[in-house]
Amino acid sequence: MIDVIYNPVAGPRVVNRIDQVRSYLSARGRPFRIRETAAPGDAVVMARESAIAGADAVVAVGGDGTMSEVADGLAGSSTRLAFVPHGTGNVFASEFSLPESVEGCLDLLSTGKTISVRMAQANDRRFVLLASAGFDAEVVERMNPGQKNLLGITAYVLCGVRQILHSQSTLWVEFPGRERVEAQSVIVARGKKYGGNVTIAPGGDIAGETFQVIALLRKGRWSIAKFALDVLRGKHGASRHVLIRETPSLFVRSAIPSACQVDGEYLGPLPVRFTMTDALLRIVVPKEFPSPPDSPDHLAEALKGLGKDAWQSQGGADRFLKRERDSWK
Repeated sequence: MIDVIYNPVAGPRVVNRIDQVRSYLSARGRPFRIRETAAPGDAVVMARESAIAGADAVVAVGGDGTMSEVADGLAGSSTRLAFVPHGTGNVFASEFSLPESVEGCLDLLSTGKTISVRMAQANDRRFVLLASAGFDAEVVERMNPGQKNLLGITAYVLCGVRQILHSQSTLWVEFPGRERVEAQSVIVARGKKYGGNVTIAPGGDIAGETFQVIALLRKGRWSIAKFALDVLRGKHGASRHVLIRETPSLFVRSAIPSACQVDGEYLGPLPVRFTMTDALLRIVVPKEFPSPPDSPDHLAEALKGLGKDAWQSQGGADRFLKRERDSWK
């Protein structure tokens, strides 16, 4: 059974995508049902119900926010997450190199592979891709679905220009070991990508167990503007005003109210504590996407390198992979 969960406010053409999903699954005789969200948090509950019912996969249709809610509901279960992007930033699609077409994304259910990644957490909210505090999150807070649907990524730019005219909060970022730095904006990345297919964290590893923290240390509105331009050009890492740090956790607070967002959706005001969880999410990705180091396919290749005798002592490729994949279910 495949459940399809979609956000009806993810854009005026999302219904067309749902029609394509319905046609694709019907033509292949796959049993499915389609469920429409009505309010924030609905996708979490629906996905959790799908997992409890033993669904093989849940197909999320919408933006990164819809994907994130579905992932939260599936975390820790054996139900797989597939994604048909129809949002503004589409960071998930960029991070996992998903096909552009609906058919291509759905083909991955049979032709792709399934990997497991750890969920991150901001206070009590689990997320997949990235989060931020300060300027970036305040822009997200001020966005509304109508602006995003009408203007797309341009809406973020225009809202950012308006936000830059306001005074910015000073953030305190605390790392393990009592290290603390002051910053104007903080981006917390699990993988490499940011909105619009921008690479924000070249050292990011979505299958790893740490965050890449990108903190703008210099204060002032023009520092924000320069930082944004440097990010677009891929030069922010060379700036002495930008701190990039790998860490398993961090705590961010501010003296005056500021915001936090996760996976492109407003979370709430600071303070916020970011941690990694033990909950695994099973994601359908293209075969070409690198497997995590401890995945069955990766272990198989490693054993092959030990030589014929060692490989055969493990029972050969087919039996080894079956045994390992069964242990991941």
